[in-house]
Amino acid sequence: MTHQQNATLGKRLLAIIYDVLIIFFITFIATLIIQQIFIQFELIPLEQVQINPKGDTVAVIPANSLLTGFLRNLWLLVSFLYLARYWTKSGQTLGMHVWKVKTISAINDNATNLNWQQAALRYIFAAFGLGLLWIPFNKEHLALQDILSKTKLVRVT
Repeated sequence: MTHQQNATLGKRLLAIIYDVLIIFFITFIATLIIQQIFIQFELIPLEQVQINPKGDTVAVIPANSLLTGFLRNLWLLVSFLYLARYWTKSGQTLGMHVWKVKTISAINDNATNLNWQQAALRYIFAAFGLGLLWIPFNKEHLALQDILSKTKLVRVT
């Protein structure tokens, strides 16, 4: 395999911004659909909440329900499925495609797409972007998630 140049921090951040916007939109739409299904089919008892001093009320999903807990964590599920699916199929999310970077497996230097285990490790170690702080201190410009998941983010021409 020919040597590929690792992606810069700037390109990584730009791709992340694109992907976060896409994931936000997908999660927002999924949340609305799930809520409406539960409300329309009366799958969960609603709670009446007073909205003004006149005594007007509105029906809401209870804050302590399992559905609310699920919806609060839906972002994690959607973001993992979105990222892992692209990393394992093509190596590029939509944001990565725009900024011409690709995630590849660094196992045996074979430049193949990630497997699901590598995708899960990369996702876990990339949490909150803290792994990016490692890049300025690594001579190969690798993030912590790159090292721990045995992957690389490389430039694509």
